[in-house]
Amino acid sequence: MPLTSDSDSDTESSDDEQAVPMLACRRLSPRPCINQALVDELKPLREFRFLQYGTHAKESISYATAVSCIIGTPFKIETVEQAAKIPKIGEKLTLKIQEFLDYGFIKESREVQQSERYRVLKLLTSVHDVGYAKANELYERGVRTLEDLRRAMNRPRIKSYLKYYDDMQEKIPRSEVESILAFVELQLNRIKPGFKTLLCGGYRRGKEFSNDVDILFTYPHRDGEERGVLQALVERMQQKNLIPEDGILTLTTCGTDRTITPNRSATLLDALDKALIIFRHPANGTTRVRDKYRRVDLVVTTWREWGSAVVGWTGSTQFERDLRRHAKRINLKFDSGGIRNRTTDEPVEAVTEKDVFRVLGLDYIPPEMRNADP
Repeated sequence: MPLTSDSDSDTESSDDEQAVPMLACRRLSPRPCINQALVDELKPLREFRFLQYGTHAKESISYATAVSCIIGTPFKIETVEQAAKIPKIGEKLTLKIQEFLDYGFIKESREVQQSERYRVLKLLTSVHDVGYAKANELYERGVRTLEDLRRAMNRPRIKSYLKYYDDMQEKIPRSEVESILAFVELQLNRIKPGFKTLLCGGYRRGKEFSNDVDILFTYPHRDGEERGVLQALVERMQQKNLIPEDGILTLTTCGTDRTITPNRSATLLDALDKALIIFRHPANGTTRVRDKYRRVDLVVTTWREWGSAVVGWTGSTQFERDLRRHAKRINLKFDSGGIRNRTTDEPVEAVTEKDVFRVLGLDYIPPEMRNADP
């Protein structure tokens, strides 16, 4: 059932009691969902489109939106007639759903997973700084392994990442995510007490294991107190050997129009000061018999941007994309740095996460129901 209703309907069958809102920001997306087996079969097909065309290509967005709608479907899909009532489910996808209902799997999905191109592109794009376009170029040049990649690309950050690659491909349990936060908070307290931190990303959406750790922090009711803290934090963590010498992947201070290390062109998530680092998680003799190296994103925001930053860094990707689409419909612009009027460019105040949903005219959706990606 749609979480909100307005004149700009985003369902294809709004009169049907089983209609599914097209936008993820207007529906519940649990993990696992009621159609998880079907979603798992479609996931490689969605992913292969991302690997070939990029996440912003029309082919990718259309497929991702369709799979996301299936995730948000509150009933078990048992017939293609039911599937046809779900937004973005076209003829080709309907045939795949029929195949799944008949046989329990989708042949094309299995073939994709076994294909060399899929496996190699997935491997290459798992390395920081290697996007889909570069991965496809490398594939055409004969790159098939990480060793091939080392020889083909002479970028210091890629070489640094590859040094710790095996550790960073391991999934991080929730207990370790919380331990990493404790290490960061200890160092923050030495620099400037009074901060507020929040673990975002998949952890906040309830995932048992995370690919990386997203830590957001601010100083409540004290805009300006955060200035300089991120750089001081990174420097201190390096001094304490919590970040290896080559462990700063990116450090940006966008709020002061200054970039410390080279960075790719800005994206919506670049609206905030952030450090993408390789964190050395010291061995404790029990759960970690040796040091572990983990990818950690440290993000600092002003207090007035806190609500938008929390929503933006909680995800999921499809949820954020649809949130921006919804904001555009009502003449607003949303990203992790705040909400603005599209006509005047004036900021709209939304200090808390619930304020963001209120300003956008949406019912609040808890983080664990924002898992709109497979």
